[in-house]
Amino acid sequence: MKLRLGLVPFLSKETISTANEKLAAYLSRVLQVPVETIVADNYGDAVDRLERGEFDLVVLSPLSYVEAARRMKLNCLVQTIADGSDSASGYIFVRDDSPRRTLEDLKGATFGFVDPMSTSGSLLPKRLLRENGFDLNKDLGSTEYLGDHEAVLLAVLEGRVEAGATYQGAFGALRKSHGVDPLSFRVIAKTPRTPRDIFCARPEVPKEVTDEITAALLDLSGRDRSGREILSPLNLNGFTRADTSRYDLIRVAADEFRQ
Repeated sequence: MKLRLGLVPFLSKETISTANEKLAAYLSRVLQVPVETIVADNYGDAVDRLERGEFDLVVLSPLSYVEAARRMKLNCLVQTIADGSDSASGYIFVRDDSPRRTLEDLKGATFGFVDPMSTSGSLLPKRLLRENGFDLNKDLGSTEYLGDHEAVLLAVLEGRVEAGATYQGAFGALRKSHGVDPLSFRVIAKTPRTPRDIFCARPEVPKEVTDEITAALLDLSGRDRSGREILSPLNLNGFTRADTSRYDLIRVAADEFRQ
């Protein structure tokens, strides 16, 4: 028997896989069952594979979770904490030397989004632009989905697009993976804060197992050395119990774009 942990590739697949190695080893040790990590091809693939029963556990971004919960029953265990908080903003940003300094300045700009199912890399930045009078089909220059947050940041840095959308911790993650100075970028707008990623299990996973997983994750803390060794590669401080009602903002925003 083994447990398959599905992961959304919000950074490059290699970065995500490496970052989760110590967490998988920790859970394997605590549960006394092998935990295998599997990085999905994209956000939607993670939800599809979960629905097909290819994952037993999954860590989902907020919008991916909302989509998954529309399609299947989930047992939600914990939410992540990073930068000392269980919530975060999304950023609309440009390169530091860009002449574009306000949302209004983005009219006509080429723009890089992450993935259609990314919360901070697509949904909420688009909502913010629309609330500020943008017609998303006309007012931006060419737009493209680049797949993950690292790809968006590098596209802006290299001048392949003029602006992009990302999550709050992306600049620090890029510094860790590519040595890029966060001051290479300038944030020109922030989205409302939303809860971070959520750790869920399929209902077929026995309750005694999910209870053990929940306890094991809640025991991890960046305040002690052993916890930091597991959490630091994930850029996390720890976990808190899941409260699915906190994702209502994401549900509302997703519904707006379905209309």
